[in-house]
Amino acid sequence: MDRRTAYTKMVIKESLYKLLEKKHLPQITVKELCQEADINRATFYRNYQDIYDLFEKLEDELTRTAFGSDDLETDRYKLLEVIYENQPFYREFFDSHLESRYVRQTMEKAYTQMKEILMQRGTYDQKTFSVAYQYNYYGAVGVIKEWLDGGCREKPHELGDVLYSIVEKQYQ
Repeated sequence: MDRRTAYTKMVIKESLYKLLEKKHLPQITVKELCQEADINRATFYRNYQDIYDLFEKLEDELTRTAFGSDDLETDRYKLLEVIYENQPFYREFFDSHLESRYVRQTMEKAYTQMKEILMQRGTYDQKTFSVAYQYNYYGAVGVIKEWLDGGCREKPHELGDVLYSIVEKQYQ
């Protein structure tokens, strides 16, 4: 990607975040976003089909950033750092119940990583592990939503340590 395209996409992303501070995604128009970004609509449409395509591509980018590692130890901080740095996106994401694809991808990756670790330890049988994992996963999603709603007062590593210690104690 050349520098101009990268700059344009950055400006569009920043403008979307500004608008998401004021309104929900369905209320944002391409015209409004382009005015905020100081670009013309042809430039927007060269990169995205519509606002939802932009949101989906941002979701993909943030997912790759948050889960670029296969190391569960690293990912527990990275995910929270990505959420912290992209709060307007994630507030909209959770408020609009757009999390289904993201939750599924996240859950599958974390599930596989944790299953390998815990099955090696012999801590749980498959069925018990599956139920315990879902319980902890959706609990963590709820905590993260509350963290976002509260303005992310704790630093990502602080929340990551708390969540990790709770889960770790349950799986010992």
